Amino acid sequence: MSFEWLMEPMAPATFFAEYYEKAPLLIEGKQPAKWETLLSIDVVDQFLATTTPCRPDVFLVDAARDLDPDDYAFADSSPPGRIDLPRAYQLFDEGATISISQLHERIAPLADVCRALEKTFSAHFQTNIYLSPPNAQGFKTHYDSHDVFVLQVSGSKVWTLYDAQIALPLRGQAFDPDVHTPGAPTCEITLRAGDLFYCPRGLFHSARSTDETSLHITLGLIGKTWADVMLEAVSAACLESPALRANLPVGYANAGFDAAAAEPIFREMLDKIAREAYVAPILERLAEDFVTSRRPALGGGLAQRDVELSLESWIAPRPDLLYLLRETDDEVMVLFGASEIRFPRFVRGAIVAVLEGDEFQVRELPHLDDEGKLVLVRRLLKEGMLVRKKCS
Repeated sequence: MSFEWLMEPMAPATFFAEYYEKAPLLIEGKQPAKWETLLSIDVVDQFLATTTPCRPDVFLVDAARDLDPDDYAFADSSPPGRIDLPRAYQLFDEGATISISQLHERIAPLADVCRALEKTFSAHFQTNIYLSPPNAQGFKTHYDSHDVFVLQVSGSKVWTLYDAQIALPLRGQAFDPDVHTPGAPTCEITLRAGDLFYCPRGLFHSARSTDETSLHITLGLIGKTWADVMLEAVSAACLESPALRANLPVGYANAGFDAAAAEPIFREMLDKIAREAYVAPILERLAEDFVTSRRPALGGGLAQRDVELSLESWIAPRPDLLYLLRETDDEVMVLFGASEIRFPRFVRGAIVAVLEGDEFQVRELPHLDDEGKLVLVRRLLKEGMLVRKKCS
């Protein structure tokens, strides 16, 4: 479960150089069942039937008509917005697409692929699932304000692409049907089971299933932009500079105010920000926000607690582990999800060896005596950063 696995046979370096934030990409898979390791119609069926699906995480959409929540959800229910499955399935039979958001919070393989992508991109990923009946179109032509990777699980869909009107729109530039209209179609592609389609944000598109039921996964990239960095830089400068916190000129809104007279002041402030702002501390803050807001994968933690740990035990870091180290004169702190794990400063080398390496035997750890090795590994196992391996 990795970005390389997702993109094969294309090398990630090729994708980033030629397509990322630039152009759509279709990778035709030679393994029709590949994405069934992540999801299937049976799994969707079980989720809907054995949980309590509710709006807005589950909703129905049909490009041919407007659907009201009351058409398929109980008007007064506990919890609110509970889906009336028989009514929803009837609408599905009539052409509506069933959409499920955030299913990576419920289905482990979807969570795993999101974490693999988060490790590569340093950005959060989310899932949207679309189950369409034959010959159906869920959404009208639109664009997204985030990049998406579409994985066609089963069935097929014809995607029609149009020119982008706004290159790389921000979240505040989301699609508005009253404002944004697509031009003429530029191409048409068909996604079949096992295929992957990368759609950069801002690209107008629509998708219609063929003569069979279609299931696809959309992996959405929720990233930070250089605009976020610039806003952080201005905010930091304002905290440091009284001049930037000064009020605007008296009467600037009155008729006859000479805005040109304020131009030198404005330019001087821009120059001050340019001279004194540095990107490294901003990226450090954004990285910390990302790592500490990422929900760690802790599956198997209970089962591993009862296994005795010894110097002969084989251990490995969890797949797609994301953490940050912060140091003071006498301690090192590991940031992992919402946890802050503190150790004496002299343990730093052993921590890096453990978390950045492959599987190992506890006795192989450097820098520590035998008892220290066991103490460190026990703590990191308890926090969920390491997992036990049965053998090398």
